Amino acid sequence: MFWILSLLLVVLAVSFVLLPVLRHKNSTIQIGMTARNTANLIIFQERSKELEQDHKEGLLDNEQYNSLKAELERTLLSDVSESSEEHTESAGDDTSLRTPVKLIPVLLVLVLALPSSYFLYDLWGFRDDLAVAEIFERSRAAGDDPALIRDQIFELGAVVERDPENGWALYFIARHLVTLGQMPEAALFFERAAQFIENPADQAVVLGQYAQAKYIISEQKMTEEVSAIVAQAQRLNPNEPAILQLLGADAFINQDFQAAITYWQRLLNMGPGAEDAAFLRSVIDQAQQMLVGGTQTGSPAQAASVNPVRIEVSLSLAPELQLPGETRVFVSAQQIGGGGPPLAAKLLTIADLPAIISLSDADAVGPFNLSSAEQVSIVATVSLNGTADVQTGDYQVRSDSVALASSEAPVRLQLMIRDLVP
Repeated sequence: MFWILSLLLVVLAVSFVLLPVLRHKNSTIQIGMTARNTANLIIFQERSKELEQDHKEGLLDNEQYNSLKAELERTLLSDVSESSEEHTESAGDDTSLRTPVKLIPVLLVLVLALPSSYFLYDLWGFRDDLAVAEIFERSRAAGDDPALIRDQIFELGAVVERDPENGWALYFIARHLVTLGQMPEAALFFERAAQFIENPADQAVVLGQYAQAKYIISEQKMTEEVSAIVAQAQRLNPNEPAILQLLGADAFINQDFQAAITYWQRLLNMGPGAEDAAFLRSVIDQAQQMLVGGTQTGSPAQAASVNPVRIEVSLSLAPELQLPGETRVFVSAQQIGGGGPPLAAKLLTIADLPAIISLSDADAVGPFNLSSAEQVSIVATVSLNGTADVQTGDYQVRSDSVALASSEAPVRLQLMIRDLVP
């Protein structure tokens, strides 16, 4: 269908060039003939009047008058006939008529260039990406039908054969393999997809599902390999839902119910769909009851407000720094004198600045939150490579030690990013 439509568009484009030229040719011929015939008729009328005047004044007798008038009429008919013949015979010599002849090489070039344009589109275009998108749309209708899923895996495999670095084709193959329960194979394709998807947010999504597949393969154990994948995804997006789901489930399995509540509450604060939100509320309530030995119940909001701590950071960029609006900015609260992941973190872009960022227990990225610390340092990093790993050439600001206290009033501070990371 694509090729048929493209050919029709080419024909339409050529017609836009050819039709006006042909119309111009026809109008030129018609105008030339009309002008010449009109001139001949004017001369005929003037000469007829002269003959009539001479006849009235007696300068011409009847025989002379009739003879001259007949000759004048023959001359008129002869001129009109010759005019038509000249236009027909000299059509190849007239400039306006030569235009279509000159246009022929141009049309030939267009026709010959058409196959080349298709080849170049096939080489440089997005044909494979369009094919992957079309397969993905059809996969929604396929549901869990194993036969249809396998057919789509073969289709995506053909795309990968043509383009081994097509990250989205690799990703959707992995998704289909997960549906079929083939976790080891799915993990391999998730890993490959993460290598070729460049957008940091999209790469974090792939890494999140890669970590989940590896976690299942390792019999729900947080191995060093899984932890490394989790850390890599969090450096790209501290709030990646798949990572939060994994960490919450692992914490619950290991009876770290407070950590599970923290992760699941963060997911709930991200505004999931009604069905997912209901599930999260139920597991948070279950973890809360397990936390207090089943003697106390309460809402997720009450569980999150046991020891409320909130930090408000007024963050801006130094005026002399001119950076693209899509450049990512990581804001985190790090425990003084401690390692591990940040106690809280948020992700935004240069286009969002200046802004007031609020950090609380709901923004935890690890098993510990702000309420677990007495002092923290706020760090804001402009990441030129799009990850939370600070590198030479990034811009950063780090606050002094901030004392935390359990109160309704937030801790407020003002920071400006201007320092170049050496």
